[in-house]
Amino acid sequence: MVQQGLYQSQDLRQDQILAPQQIQSLEILLASVQELQVKISEELSENPTLEQISPGNEDLVGDVLSDAESAQNKPTQEEKKNSENDAVTEMLHLADSWQNSVPFSGAGGWQSSDVDGEKRDFFFDSLTAEPSLQELLLEQLRLSDADTKIIALAELIIGSIDDSGYMRSILADLATVGGVSIKKMEKILTFVQSFDPAGIGARDPRECLMIQLERNGKKNSDVYTLVNQHLDELAANKLPQIIKQMGITMDRLHELMEEVKLLNPYPGSLLSPNKPVYIVPEVTILEDEGEFKVKKEVRHLPQLRISQYYIKLLDSPSTSKEAKEYIRQKLASSKALMKSITQRQSTICQIAEVILDTQYDFFKNGIDFLHPLTMQQVADKLGIHETTVSRAIANKYLQTPSGLFEFKFFFSTGFQSNDGSAVSNRSVMEKIKDIIAREDTAKPYSDLKLTNLLKEEGLSVARRTVAKYREAIGIPSSHLRKEF
Repeated sequence: MVQQGLYQSQDLRQDQILAPQQIQSLEILLASVQELQVKISEELSENPTLEQISPGNEDLVGDVLSDAESAQNKPTQEEKKNSENDAVTEMLHLADSWQNSVPFSGAGGWQSSDVDGEKRDFFFDSLTAEPSLQELLLEQLRLSDADTKIIALAELIIGSIDDSGYMRSILADLATVGGVSIKKMEKILTFVQSFDPAGIGARDPRECLMIQLERNGKKNSDVYTLVNQHLDELAANKLPQIIKQMGITMDRLHELMEEVKLLNPYPGSLLSPNKPVYIVPEVTILEDEGEFKVKKEVRHLPQLRISQYYIKLLDSPSTSKEAKEYIRQKLASSKALMKSITQRQSTICQIAEVILDTQYDFFKNGIDFLHPLTMQQVADKLGIHETTVSRAIANKYLQTPSGLFEFKFFFSTGFQSNDGSAVSNRSVMEKIKDIIAREDTAKPYSDLKLTNLLKEEGLSVARRTVAKYREAIGIPSSHLRKEF
């Protein structure tokens, strides 16, 4: 019989718990340059014991404020004497002054502010954000003569339009939320679709293109019929069926296809804010007199140091116990951050060295000479765990004489050619791309033909693998590549 009730028991087990410093180290290793810049700027704003070394002032100790702020905040002899009796007050005063500096500004690092409060306020008030697509559509809605009820329903639709310009919600659901019939909601949708750019608010590509053709006065044209009735066949490259059903020639169909190409299947891109993503390399592979070497890129990150002022405060007998405890905590945080950054840079550089050693033929002769390389192989060479390699190369880039490459580009499995050499699967993809680029578009190669052509070049690759690689590099199947 099983006894019921409350009772106590002991259980012995081992749990691995990561310390906060270990977690921070992993986060910094995983972070991209831009993310690391943000982490450093946050620590600089919150931790007065951590300083950035201003260019040209590496030998100076402690002072990173501008001349204006330094003159304004510089204590007099009497203030220095009072600060010895109350170190906490002085420390907090300097911490406040530290936080008044201008935030981190990207590759240029932290800059001292030499403007007064009014100029700083004007600077931040002048910063503007680009309006979103939805905000631009709502502005058009406010400028219309629609009544309050229509505006409220139109806002439901606009809220369902994504950045590409398509309305993604089910119209019946929006009608239920708005408390109106589906027929009424259809009219509201047509109203929103009259906004600029043409095609906005469509529910699928066919409707998007038809709206644009209607706006251009081509509702009764052949191109409108092509889009309305034969878009699926067009996407499947079934051109003979289309000309038979429309009763037109192949030349005329090609003319209509050129008209379709002038339309925009993603109208939202015309209004969506332009948000460029800047890529910053972690390391650079340089060629010097025929030899390659790894150079660590440090110009995108600020140089850090421990504030000597707080070191002196910590050693001063006049500093209170509470102040010393505060300083110790902040110093520990500063040292942990600097150590994690150093380990991060060292790990990435070591991985780059292994890549250079393994892929030397690639840097010398091009992508056809890219060798297979796995993260486990790198981990074994460096004596670290495979997950550490994975974290270290995530969202990281390598600048080479041949261009900018993601670290992951150099990691791939491969095949063994007939001569016994190892070939990366990326090299196989490039060979497939080159073969297709030279094919007769009227008689494109099938996957089986591509397999045989690769075999002639000494590469035994299965047909299914060829098809997978072809799709991975964005090349459609042979019947879609065929030109009539």
